[in-house]
Amino acid sequence: MRVLHYRAHNLPEDLFERVEGQFEALAAAREWRSEPPWIASRRSRALFEMEYFRHLVAVEGADVSLAGFLKLNGDETDALVMTLFLRDLSIEHRIRTVLRDEDHPLTKLRYLEFRAGRLPSGNSLEEILARRPVIKKVDGQAIMFYPPLYRLHSQAPAKPARWGYSLCGIRAYAPSLLEAEQEALKILRGLRHLGR
Repeated sequence: MRVLHYRAHNLPEDLFERVEGQFEALAAAREWRSEPPWIASRRSRALFEMEYFRHLVAVEGADVSLAGFLKLNGDETDALVMTLFLRDLSIEHRIRTVLRDEDHPLTKLRYLEFRAGRLPSGNSLEEILARRPVIKKVDGQAIMFYPPLYRLHSQAPAKPARWGYSLCGIRAYAPSLLEAEQEALKILRGLRHLGR
């Protein structure tokens, strides 16, 4: 089973409650094929989270503020949503976030580190995602999600920074991956309701 490990480093104490709320909102924002994301910190009160965090800090050091893992159940979209979320946390709170994915099929995506939203090389995440679409299978139907910098062919004009999606011959755009996923699922439900 493929497992994503994620960390937030050196988060100021006064932001813990806000970030915990952001994780809860992310967990509730969509249907996860895997289990919803969760976090452990020194503020955790449940036994598993307390022990997980205690062992993690002993191995990785005291600069780890929050941590967790996500067991993927064959949905690349779950991994992508988590990656974008960690990048956005890094931008918003000016912190270092890390995502480890030892079984990711692309070597360059097995370890991602964001510092204020940028990779250590200075590149944006979108620059490495622009190479290929992400496929999500729902009830046997493939939904394709296209990162904002993805171009169908080399002569295609550059589009505004929006996520593209396509299914059943329909292609559209949305401002974020979560919105693209929600719209695509609405279309799929509508088509199923019409008997397609």
